[in-house]
Amino acid sequence: MEVIIISSENIKPSSPTDDHLKTFKLSSLDRYRPSEYIPLILFYTPDPTDTNFDSISDRLKKSLSETLTRFHPIAGRIRDNNTWVECNDEGVEYIETRVNGKVSDFTMTSKLLHQLVPVHKNLPTEVPAVIQVNFFDGGGVAITVCISHKIGDTCTYATFINSWAATARGAPADLVACPSFDSQSLFPIPEPDTDSDWRGYGSSDEEENDNLVTKRLVFDGEKVSALRERIGDMLTTLKYPTRVEAVSALIWKSAMEAVRATSPGPAGDMEPEQVSEMNIVVNVRKKMDPPLADSSFGNIFSMATAKASSSSGGVYLDDLVGQIRVAIGRIDGDHVKRMQNDEDSDDEEEGYDHDHDDDNDCWLMSWCNFPLYDIDFGFGKPDWVTTDAMEVLDENDIYLMDTRIGKGVEAWIKLKKEKMDLFLNNQELLEFAAIFD
Repeated sequence: MEVIIISSENIKPSSPTDDHLKTFKLSSLDRYRPSEYIPLILFYTPDPTDTNFDSISDRLKKSLSETLTRFHPIAGRIRDNNTWVECNDEGVEYIETRVNGKVSDFTMTSKLLHQLVPVHKNLPTEVPAVIQVNFFDGGGVAITVCISHKIGDTCTYATFINSWAATARGAPADLVACPSFDSQSLFPIPEPDTDSDWRGYGSSDEEENDNLVTKRLVFDGEKVSALRERIGDMLTTLKYPTRVEAVSALIWKSAMEAVRATSPGPAGDMEPEQVSEMNIVVNVRKKMDPPLADSSFGNIFSMATAKASSSSGGVYLDDLVGQIRVAIGRIDGDHVKRMQNDEDSDDEEEGYDHDHDDDNDCWLMSWCNFPLYDIDFGFGKPDWVTTDAMEVLDENDIYLMDTRIGKGVEAWIKLKKEKMDLFLNNQELLEFAAIFD
């Protein structure tokens, strides 16, 4: 499979950034984010009668330029120990390729996705964004957007790409999202700041472990409904688990059981109790007083830590759902106020562990319920939205995303090989999930 670069250029804002907007300060929450890129890949199959790639290219570049006037930090450069962005209109790195292959070749396996992503570990960390548009033989487009985690979270991703797409398809102005830049005033970096260069967990300069395996699990809508019903029947509350709660609990339980199987206790003795943590990314925009809009730009989230223990007697799905709910429930208005006072920014409260090597802990990020499958550049909605999980995930990471059809969930997980082998043979997991490479 050959991916050939046919052009590379900087797309600059269509209008210069005003002088009073030239400096964009990052927030105290941004400083904890790693200087790495999380690629979002959107696959499209345009109308077979519209195979004029030049026309599509012109539309995408023109609309991107217009969009960057609203999202001016993305067209700038990160400066001075990752504390501010110089909004100098240098532009977004924009690459176009021709792919000697069909869209279906890439959507069937994750191993080829890497070729559609323009950035990996060698991109200068001061560049906020890189975009690669891939044109396939016989029609089809994959648009890959890579925004530095230093300046934005999933909400920021979704707002930017939806705004770009709305501009590209000629949507009315009132339907084109505009960002609000209030994060730095709500979460200012304290003075003097000594921690602004801390890169956070999953830093992109870590060496990759050859013993790690990444897999994609797909829970279709009917399976998710059945799983929710099974767990709901065990819960003592009237509230059934959400699909994210249900899938997260099942993956967590299966991973815990795999760890226990790979580290049994001494022969003849009672197996010791093992404690596991699930660290969960929680968007706090709606937990602010007053609540922030989804269009608020930046990293506006916290980490919730759910804890559970397992023994030879096992662990139960309803208990795990309960622990997840309790942990997320702690991320409330009072928690956000402490964040604003920089009281919850230490490693333990933020959920970070510099070592990040406990086999029994996992890290969960959910992209479910973000409007990623509504992103229409003028040639229809995407057939598949995914990421280059082979590169993005660190050990024990879990990413959840929506499926295109129904209320299903697609999960990416990276584990050590011996742990993954046991994880993938968990019969309860296989009852609800289909496994893909």
